[in-house]
Amino acid sequence: MPQRTKTLLPKPSPVANAPACAQSPVKGQPHELECLIQRRLQTHAGLKFTRLTVHQCPQGVCLEGLLEANDQGLDLCDVVREIAGVKAINHVVMRPAMPK
Repeated sequence: MPQRTKTLLPKPSPVANAPACAQSPVKGQPHELECLIQRRLQTHAGLKFTRLTVHQCPQGVCLEGLLEANDQGLDLCDVVREIAGVKAINHVVMRPAMPK
């Protein structure tokens, strides 16, 4: 009899300041898209949000918050388009990350 192997995926690290819906959105629930985008941005490598809010708007989604990042050429709208395929209006203030 062949042996069964289990592939264990690493558990996503919880985001301390993320709302509950951003950690585990339920399919079909209102605000599912916003929660998905917020969770993915907050767990995206190289991005450290002090505050992040995502709202749906007629043009797509609106991002508001404060981001610490060293990549000044980063375009959050491109990242959101890759995540969810929607247009983003960026109202996030970006400041250089503090050295550790």
